[in-house]
Amino acid sequence: MGKLKGEGWRPRRTVVFGSWGAEEEGLIGSGEFVEDYIRSLQERTVAYLNCDSVASGNFSLSVAASPLLHSMIREASKKVPDPHEPSKKLYDTWRMKRPEEEGNPDTRPKINKLGAGSDYAPFFQHAGIASSDMLSDIDPALGVTSYPLYHSAYETFDLQDRFIDPDWTVHQAVGRLWGEMAVILADALVLPLDVRDYATALQQMMDELRQEHGSRLSAQNIGLEHLESAIANFTRATTTFHQTVGSVDKSNPFTVRAVNDRLMKLEGAFIDPLGLPDRPWFRHVAFAPSSVNTYAGQSFPGLADALFDIDNAADQAARWEVVKKQLAVTTFTVQSAANTLVSNLF
Repeated sequence: MGKLKGEGWRPRRTVVFGSWGAEEEGLIGSGEFVEDYIRSLQERTVAYLNCDSVASGNFSLSVAASPLLHSMIREASKKVPDPHEPSKKLYDTWRMKRPEEEGNPDTRPKINKLGAGSDYAPFFQHAGIASSDMLSDIDPALGVTSYPLYHSAYETFDLQDRFIDPDWTVHQAVGRLWGEMAVILADALVLPLDVRDYATALQQMMDELRQEHGSRLSAQNIGLEHLESAIANFTRATTTFHQTVGSVDKSNPFTVRAVNDRLMKLEGAFIDPLGLPDRPWFRHVAFAPSSVNTYAGQSFPGLADALFDIDNAADQAARWEVVKKQLAVTTFTVQSAANTLVSNLF
């Protein structure tokens, strides 16, 4: 970016670099920053791109992100050479090693849900800003969740030089991907956020909810039809809005601004000001860290928390009331998010 600036490049949007302190003590640096500037950040921030433990391994790229960023990330990865096979692009090896459909390398590369294991959490889970996290990870076939020296005194430059990334091409590849994403987001006239990917994600989450808890909910005479209706409305709204984005008059700054505002504000539409039950700092209704594993992402977290181990709850009647309330909150939020894309009111 310094080289681009030296050549006269001026981004259409401001790019802010942040380096956070006290992450291990509870995301203190990034958390305090977001809380101090939350109003400005929610009004003006397009996206937050996180890098942490970039070379945790040398097997493959691993990405977690808001669905809004999925398409843009995949397209950016097609421009970056693979660190081990420079004749191929990062996208190709990522898709082969981490396919979206397990065992089928012809599908798109998999993008995970965001948990709360790094500094993206305040931006995404608390402020409702589209976020991503990217690193190179170890082979999951090894059966461990992280490289064995993680958070130890042996986590040094020597470790990277001798074992993980001797020529530092893994670091370079992730850095190049971050740079491509940042430049795309900074320079695009119309923001490259694909709302249809959010609809796809919600539909998949609905299928998972029905498969895992459908029979249990039915036994309590709790139906999912209203949430299904809200997701269907959201899907229709994203389809119509995507057509609007494709036909926007790019010579008219007012119509471009109107489209970009809706794109930028969609993530924030999933924020519940009251937060999740028993953990109100986490406010994203669609995605949050699992209450039993903060590194892992959880779909419809309010519902998931209420349903977790409910058969063994001391007061099942009270827990089922929480389930009903969280189902209503989730349904209302999805419908409200759909309404942010509809332009027939304002």
